Amino acid sequence: MNYSIVFVGAVLLLFVLYFGQIYLGRLKLLGKENPLKNSAEGSWQIYYFHSPHCGACKSITPIIAEEYKPVNIIDISTDLELARKFNIRATPTVVFVENNIISNVHLGSDAISHIKKFIGNK
Repeated sequence: MNYSIVFVGAVLLLFVLYFGQIYLGRLKLLGKENPLKNSAEGSWQIYYFHSPHCGACKSITPIIAEEYKPVNIIDISTDLELARKFNIRATPTVVFVENNIISNVHLGSDAISHIKKFIGNK
């Protein structure tokens, strides 16, 4: 039996399970109450979680900080407790809150387009 094929298959399965868990973990947040409970009725908030070691975060965090002032920017390396409250498992992650309920969670480097779209709808 060729064990290299079995090994590659096992590594591929672990890879899919790991990243699938991260991606599907965002669904746990949808419809839940904002862990911070600090937004007024009828208002919205955006939380952008980043890490200083994340390559994608290094390029988009300065743009978000400069152009999108209403976004709450959270560095998970310095505020790990808040990241745990929001169940953040990967960066960059953007959490959208409307009426104190989490309405959407987006993972990935195209966070700016999702932020722009969300703010444009408000």
